Amino acid sequence: MQQTKKPSLPLYRRLLYLIRTCFLILLLIASTGIRPALAADVVPAAPMTAQAMADFFDVTLTKQLADEHIVGATVSVVKDGELLFAKGYGYADLVQKIPVTADQTLFFPGSTGKLFTWTALMQLVEQGKLDLHTDINQYLDFTLPATFAEAITLEHLLTHTAGFEEQFAALLAADQAALLPLGEFLKTTVPARVYAPGTTFAYSNYATVLAGYIIERVSGEPYAQYITDHVLTPLAMTQSTATQPLPPALMADLSKGYHYRNGQYSSVDFEWVAGAPAAPIHTTATDMAKFMIMHLNHCQVGDAHILQEASCAVMHQRQFAYDPRVNGMGYGFMVSEQNGKSIAWHTGGSAYFNTMLALIPDENVGFFISYNTPVAELYQSLINFVDHFYPAPVTATVAPPIDSAQRIAALRGNYVSTRVAHQSPQKLVTWQSEALTVKPGANNTLQVGSRTYTEIEPGLFHQVDGPRALIYRTDPQGQVTQIFWGSFAYFKIPWYQTVSFQLLLAGSALLIMLTAALAWPVEWLVRRRRGGKRPGRWAAAARWTAVGLALLNSGLLVWFLALLLGFGDTFVFPMATIMTITRLWWINLPGIVALLIFTILAWKDHYWGTAWRIHYTLVTLAAVTFLWFLLNWNLLMV
Repeated sequence: MQQTKKPSLPLYRRLLYLIRTCFLILLLIASTGIRPALAADVVPAAPMTAQAMADFFDVTLTKQLADEHIVGATVSVVKDGELLFAKGYGYADLVQKIPVTADQTLFFPGSTGKLFTWTALMQLVEQGKLDLHTDINQYLDFTLPATFAEAITLEHLLTHTAGFEEQFAALLAADQAALLPLGEFLKTTVPARVYAPGTTFAYSNYATVLAGYIIERVSGEPYAQYITDHVLTPLAMTQSTATQPLPPALMADLSKGYHYRNGQYSSVDFEWVAGAPAAPIHTTATDMAKFMIMHLNHCQVGDAHILQEASCAVMHQRQFAYDPRVNGMGYGFMVSEQNGKSIAWHTGGSAYFNTMLALIPDENVGFFISYNTPVAELYQSLINFVDHFYPAPVTATVAPPIDSAQRIAALRGNYVSTRVAHQSPQKLVTWQSEALTVKPGANNTLQVGSRTYTEIEPGLFHQVDGPRALIYRTDPQGQVTQIFWGSFAYFKIPWYQTVSFQLLLAGSALLIMLTAALAWPVEWLVRRRRGGKRPGRWAAAARWTAVGLALLNSGLLVWFLALLLGFGDTFVFPMATIMTITRLWWINLPGIVALLIFTILAWKDHYWGTAWRIHYTLVTLAAVTFLWFLLNWNLLMV
C-alpha cells in the first residue's frame, strides 16, 4: 500500500526545533549532574586573598618544617603592587627559641641575590655606560683567555652562556680573612672557558662576580655601596644589606643557618661569600616584597625608577633557550611556564639556606620563600604555589607515539650537567654531584633521575607529575648526545666515565697495590722462619717502592675524598689543601718509572719465584692504572 507523504516543515521551523532540542538536552545534563566529555576541564583556583595565603602556607609550611626537620622559614606574597601576605615560621635561633618574623628576621637568599647584581647592571646599560654586546674585556683591567673566536659579552653573563666551567672558588669562604678584593679574586680564580659563548647554558657564579666587578669599575663605586645607594635605598629596604660583615644592628636580627643530621642540629652564625656579587644580600621577606613589587610594576616604585619599563621587561622574557618548546633564560631570571603562566624566577642555596623567588608578571604576583635549613626539593615550593592558586586545566591523557619505546631506549644512559669542571681538580666532585641517570620506566615512560616523563610528541617529553618538558639532541649518526629540560643541559657520557666506575677502578688499583704491603711482609716472615735465601738489595728496594707508593696513594685519596665530603656540608672548597694533595700525587711519576724498571729486572734477573714476579707485575699495572685515574680527573696539578 502506498504511504502518504507528510508535508515538510519550513526551514526556520526546523532550526527552531533543533535549537529547542539542544537546549532541553543541556538542561537535562545540568539537572542530573552529567557533564559532556570536554578536552579540558577548568579546575577552580583558590582566591588570591590574605586569608587564602595564610590557610595555604600554615598547612604546607607547618608540615614541611616537621617532615624535613627545617628550623625556620619566611615567606611573602605580593599582588597588584601591594604586600598581600608575609609570615615567619619556626625559629631563627633554635636554642634561644627566637621565632622567625617576616619583617625583622634576616635570611641569606644566596644566589637569589644575583637579581640585585643583574638589576644594577641593567641600570648602567640604560645609562649608556655599558653595552650588552661588547667584549667584556673592554671593561676589565685584566684579560680573559681567548679560548674561542667569539668574545664574551654582558648578554652572555646575564644568560649564563659565557661558557665557563664550574668554579667552586666563587662560592663561600672559610672566614673574613679569606676574602679578597673583587679584582684580585677574579684574576686569581679564572676558570677555563669550555663552551663557545652563547651556545651553552652553564650557570656560573664567576660570571656574576665578573658582572659585579664591571659595575664597580664603570660606576666608580664599590659594589656593595652601589647596590645600597641605587637599589636598596630607593626601595626603602631598610632591613637589608649588601655588606660583609653585616652592620651590628642587622647582625642581631640574622637567622642562624642549620643542618639536621642523625637526629641533631648543627648551626652557623654567618656564611662568608668569596665572590660577593654572586650572593650579595641578607634581607627579610617584607623587604624582598618591595623588590618584587618594583619588578612587577615596570621597575618603578612611587617616583623612583629603578629601571625603565623596557629594561625591566626583557629581564623577565626568554632571551636564550635550546628549543621553543622548553624553558630558558631571561636577563638574570630563569623563565619557565607552568599551568599556562609565564614565570620569572631564581633560586638560591648555600650550605645552610635555601631560597626561591618567583614573579608571575601577567598576574602581577610575586612569591618569595626562604628556609634556614636545606630542603629536599626547593623548586617544588613554586610548583605547589602555582598549582594551588593557578591550577592547570585537567586535560585528557595523551597517548605516547607508537614508536616512543625506541626513543626511550636510545635515551638510556648516564649524563652529566654542563655545569661541571673540565680542566681543574674540581672535576671529580662536580661530575658526581651533577650526574643523572636516564632509563626506561614503567608503562612506556622515561625515568630521568627521580622524575618520570612521557612522550607527548616525537622528541618531546613532559613530566608526568610536574611542569617540566624535556627534549634531546643527536649526532649525525643518530646517537643521543644531550638532553635538555628548560635551560639546563646534560651531555651523555660512556659508562666507564661515570664517577662510580672510576672510583671503583681506582679503589681496585689501590687494593692490588696494597697487597704488596700485606703479602710481602708475610712472605718475609715465612722465609725467615724457614731460613730461605735473603733477597738482594735491589729486590728489597723494588718491594719497598711498591709498598710506599701504595700507602701514599691510599692516604692521599682518603684525604681527598674526606675533603670533598666536608665541602658538601660547608660549600667552602678547600682549594689550597686540594692543591697540596695534587702536588704530592706527582710522586707517582718517579715511583711508577721505578716500578717499571724493577718489573723488567725482576723478570730478567729472577728476583723471586714466578708467582711473585707475576704479582709484582700486577702491582705495577695497578699503579699505572691509578696514574691514569689521576690524569683523567685533573688530580696532577702544578
